[in-house]
Amino acid sequence: MKILTSHRFSQISLILGDFLGVLIGYRLAWAIYFQFGIRYKDVGEAAPSFAFYMAIALVILPLYWLLFKLHGLYRFRLNLSLLEVLPQIFSAITEASLMLLALTIFIFPPSHYSRNVIVISWVCVIFSVSLLRLLIYMLQKSGRRHGRYAKNTLVLGAGTVGVSCARKLIRNPELGLNFVGFLDERPSRQALELGSCPVYDDYSKLEEVLEKQGIQHMVVAFSRDRHDKTVELMERCFPYGVDFTIVPRLYEVFSDRVGVEHIRGLPVVGLQRSNISGLQGFVKRGMDIFISLLLLVLLSPVLLLTALAIKLDSRGPLLYRQIRLGKNEKPFEMLKFRSMREGSDREAKGWTTAGDTRRTRVGKVIRPLAIDELPQLINVIQGNMSLVGPRPEQPDHARKFSRKISSYSSRHRVRPGLTGWAQINGLRGDTDIGERAEYDIYYIENWSPWFDIKIILKTLIAFVKRDA
Repeated sequence: MKILTSHRFSQISLILGDFLGVLIGYRLAWAIYFQFGIRYKDVGEAAPSFAFYMAIALVILPLYWLLFKLHGLYRFRLNLSLLEVLPQIFSAITEASLMLLALTIFIFPPSHYSRNVIVISWVCVIFSVSLLRLLIYMLQKSGRRHGRYAKNTLVLGAGTVGVSCARKLIRNPELGLNFVGFLDERPSRQALELGSCPVYDDYSKLEEVLEKQGIQHMVVAFSRDRHDKTVELMERCFPYGVDFTIVPRLYEVFSDRVGVEHIRGLPVVGLQRSNISGLQGFVKRGMDIFISLLLLVLLSPVLLLTALAIKLDSRGPLLYRQIRLGKNEKPFEMLKFRSMREGSDREAKGWTTAGDTRRTRVGKVIRPLAIDELPQLINVIQGNMSLVGPRPEQPDHARKFSRKISSYSSRHRVRPGLTGWAQINGLRGDTDIGERAEYDIYYIENWSPWFDIKIILKTLIAFVKRDA
């Protein structure tokens, strides 16, 4: 059935999954309090039944639905990730638990509805809802890769930006936007060279295209048309229920820290630049030192065994030192466990490959597991690096990239990192430098402590999957 593979069904599955998560959470809380853990204390009346507690849970399901909706948990998302929505899940469930606690104080005596169960259910519901969200997101991402749960998408504008958008949609089907074609009366040669992607260049047939292709979404990406023409095209899409994603002008410096205000009815967008300084810099530095010291202690057996193996395996120093550029383009020595034969770095230049013959026997083991990167925890403690940030480049490479990409130097506004937003999105090694710079600058402009934690957790997940 088509309904089972539609975008609407994916939204319904999220609601049903959340409802089930709430009920499971209350069931776990009741079991923990009355059966497995804290025993019910006799206060002269019979303990309330399981059916009574579950009836209350069913009654308050609409409250959870409302709070989840207000926190944006049911809106269409390009990136299906539990880490993206975990703060909203936490906030919504906390608010629901506080409201329930306040209501039961006035409605039920403690002997009828235990306040302890509400506190326990708060933790259990967060856990169960998050777990079910994770499972549903995994299923939906798999479905999106196979063309299900996606919105048929038209890109308005077939210029450089529009073509870039189209290519990203084609390469990333898990975003849930099925690229149908361009809408532009004056398409660029790049768009025409894409071949299999149709270009609809007759605006008079827009409604026909919307109906025939079942367009549900449109990306507005810098067409060459006048502003009033673009607005007219968008207004013609409204009766068909088309959603819009707009690539903003000056998108190179755009960030999530935007505020929409009005100047006498004229909407304006305010941008706040982030330099990760002041209190933000203090928090980030504190996180770096604490986590790095903790990791050095926990991983000390691995570090010692690796050092011993390197010394027994081949001649040469234990650590490999290489000059990289840090914050404000200040050079520093980046540390790694030596994974290649001594002096082999002079044999070839550029990024190493999986079958690099210069690797030692130990290097063939520690490189895929990223164990060779662990000494950089010392760089973090010294202040040359951060746990999360753009990867540091060699001075010659950095100068070359800066000449090719105007925004590349902005990466040096912060300390480089062991891991980063670009790396966990697959942009490491010999990959497109321009795209890596975009991801790095996005990270800098949108930094928060939770963003760092999210990247670290995703790095650990990738390591477990042997994709690090």
